[in-house]
Amino acid sequence: MQKSDPSSSSPPAYSGPDTRDDIPGYSGFTYSGGSGPPPAYDSIFTRTNTNPPRLTNHRRSSKTNPYLQDDRNLWEKLHECFEMSILQQIIWLAALAFSISYIFFGLKHKGDCYWKKFNDKGKSQEGEDLTVFIQAEGGLMCATILYAFLCRFFALLDSRRTHRQSRDDVEGKKKCGGHLFFLGLALYIANFGLIIAGAVKVFNLYDSKEISKNETYTVKCDTDFYSFYYNAKIGELAVLMPYALYVLIALIFVPENQKKWFLRRKRRQWVRLLDADQDGVISPDDMERTNAKLEQIRRLVGARNTPLSAEEQKKWWNDHIFKSGPGKNISMNDYISCLEANCPAKAIVTGFFNFFSTEVYRKKNLIISEEDFVKFWAILAGVDERHCREVFVKHIPSPLTMAFFLEDFEAFLSHNEFWNEYGYRVFNILKYKDSCRCCRV
Repeated sequence: MQKSDPSSSSPPAYSGPDTRDDIPGYSGFTYSGGSGPPPAYDSIFTRTNTNPPRLTNHRRSSKTNPYLQDDRNLWEKLHECFEMSILQQIIWLAALAFSISYIFFGLKHKGDCYWKKFNDKGKSQEGEDLTVFIQAEGGLMCATILYAFLCRFFALLDSRRTHRQSRDDVEGKKKCGGHLFFLGLALYIANFGLIIAGAVKVFNLYDSKEISKNETYTVKCDTDFYSFYYNAKIGELAVLMPYALYVLIALIFVPENQKKWFLRRKRRQWVRLLDADQDGVISPDDMERTNAKLEQIRRLVGARNTPLSAEEQKKWWNDHIFKSGPGKNISMNDYISCLEANCPAKAIVTGFFNFFSTEVYRKKNLIISEEDFVKFWAILAGVDERHCREVFVKHIPSPLTMAFFLEDFEAFLSHNEFWNEYGYRVFNILKYKDSCRCCRV
């Protein structure tokens, strides 16, 4: 991501009467429209504009509004509901109980359960001590549980954060998150392997070993230790193996499909920004209403002295939105299919931002304040103020400039890595809100 120094630029001089204080909540965007006062505009939070959408019961209904419907598939619903659920906590507590008991019994019966193979001279050639193995198995499981606990703990702290992070901090967290992901993957695979290996060892302890001529072997195992390990393995396999398989599927086999699901869901929300009446079809009427919103944002930003010409506006819509033909209706699904086939994200987003800003303005690196960020989304998508402020603090790094905002929109339209912060910044404002509560703590 391009870095810039917001302190290197200062707002352009303003020689006219300073009437910006008369505009409620105005603080961050800078008007550059010459010697007169900035254009007046209606209060953002009263949600009045010159071409308001027809708010009907049909539009407000989540059953008829395609952008408010839950478009997650069965795997996503189960996965999101299972995360931080009571059932998962029970599984982790069971794993902790197994790990502690493994270490305890391994230390208590140290050296009391082993098998050895001897040659014709009575010298030990091969063997294994199960009390050492069970300690290793319990220790690795404890380390995995500690890793999972710390990850959840830091995620909880981050969710309660009340201050914004710098872009350098976000980059550091991104690198750290990558290392933690591979560490977690290695721990889960190692645990999976030890669980299987331990079961094979204890179940086959008294089976005949393959020996050659003149070789002998001996098995010695304390009855209490063997009974515990044997029965514990049956319980562990019943409890942890389904969970281990679920984790391995979630980490190895599902991510490629999750990228497709995530990108398709984000593009649905992009269509939502363009579909003014929220009926699932982008029409010329939606174009006019959306252009009216973008004009209101232009007046808020003050980065253009005059609106984008009608010809340029129509060209952007015909080139990037009306894929069925100039000025012809296109459904949400058809448009998303066109984006999946070819999505020139940079050209689309740059043209979109040109409605209310200019390349020259974006290069000035003027900082966008929280108030103007909230007003921007109130105009464009009617986003709840409280939700918008929460997203601003938790997901928008400091500083935020128009150039960085444009890059976030590009990532929103094209970035498919669902674990990466870049792809989530804009999506967090618009995404479907999970209503699954039945299985959560």
